[in-house]
Amino acid sequence: MKRIQQILVLLITLLVPLFAIAGCSSGDVSKAATAVSSSVQSGYSIDTHQTTADGHVDIYMLDIGQGDAILIKVGDEYSMIDTGDIEHRENIVGQLQNMGVTKLKHVIITHPHADHMGGFLAIAKSMPIEHVYDDGIPVDNNMYKTYEKWIEKKNIQRTTLKKGSTVDFGHGAVFVVYAPWDETLVDKKGQPDLNNNSIVGKFIFGKFSMLFTGDAELQEEKRLIKEQNSKLFARILKVGHHGSRTSSSEDFLKSVKPESALISSGLYNKYGHPHDVTLRHLNEHNIAIYRTDTMGRIHISTDGNEWQISTER
Repeated sequence: MKRIQQILVLLITLLVPLFAIAGCSSGDVSKAATAVSSSVQSGYSIDTHQTTADGHVDIYMLDIGQGDAILIKVGDEYSMIDTGDIEHRENIVGQLQNMGVTKLKHVIITHPHADHMGGFLAIAKSMPIEHVYDDGIPVDNNMYKTYEKWIEKKNIQRTTLKKGSTVDFGHGAVFVVYAPWDETLVDKKGQPDLNNNSIVGKFIFGKFSMLFTGDAELQEEKRLIKEQNSKLFARILKVGHHGSRTSSSEDFLKSVKPESALISSGLYNKYGHPHDVTLRHLNEHNIAIYRTDTMGRIHISTDGNEWQISTER
């Protein structure tokens, strides 16, 4: 009899969480997923500056014209930070397939502008995606609605990243998030400033580090400097806003102190990116410059102790 009671107690313990989830709204389930994700990633924090590297990491800044699409290979798993523009969809999927990518573990969308989010639909249609991360700021347009629709359709886990979040890539590779914040930065009209709420985070693998900035401009850079200052240090900088003069301020470069800078921009793009003033700032700080518009795909290879940068041309 006592044995039967023990079995019944065990069954009730297992079933209660299932009934609880069944009674949750979709928003509650999303929150539950986020909570689980956070607990899994609790081995790292915003103060992480070095990890124990296991194996090898390859980072590819894809040459997809005017936009950002960065592929990261950790061990045998692939992830992406941003997915390029709508007009790049076929190009991006073709490049991923040629590189042997059949599924993605993580996709981080730094902010909901077309040249960072636009390729998501084609990628989601072509291969499984395990987990999507974004800044949680909705945009009232068809691209964003399609993005949310396909996340739901493909049952992709989704998490909002804010300051203090971490994403564990495995093998000692981690992405620690410095921005955005719980309160949304707004523009002069009081509307959410999408560029200045970009996800800014540092990818760390052993002694190697790379700061990803999305399209962060001066407003976001100033707050990052005030809060983090020298903690922003990274070996490599993904230059903000495609090398625009609105980003990569003198003070920001002094905080990051990168050895090298990567710029993703289209050849002869209509914005004139990268701007001369940005290139001058980088040169004045003796930062080696790599850019997709003139060099093609950029490849970083590292074992966590040493790293090499090579270009397509």
